[in-house]
Amino acid sequence: MFQSRMRSGMALIMAVLLLCATSLVHAAADTYATTRRSEDLAAETLLVDGLVLRPMGVLATIAGSMAFVVTLPFSIPTKSVNRAAQRLVVDPAQYTFVRPLGQIESPKPPVR
Repeated sequence: MFQSRMRSGMALIMAVLLLCATSLVHAAADTYATTRRSEDLAAETLLVDGLVLRPMGVLATIAGSMAFVVTLPFSIPTKSVNRAAQRLVVDPAQYTFVRPLGQIESPKPPVR
């Protein structure tokens, strides 16, 4: 009985983290511009992106969200919460959910 509650709790936590990550992605959806049209892409590129890279991106987003929560007590005193959230949660989520299917390379962010 304890294990079933533990699994249910972990599933709930992962679902909430995933929903939080996707809401961050939708808030920043206009940051990526398409560089190629989807008609110009090879079928192999679309398959690799859809079947390999996107699921790996979901896993990276979940792992980054968990790492962000674990490192939060260390990033709050150093005032680096925004940087940690950007690198651990937002960047993998944008790569997974925002970029067009088949665009393997993520656009280079502007240098500031």
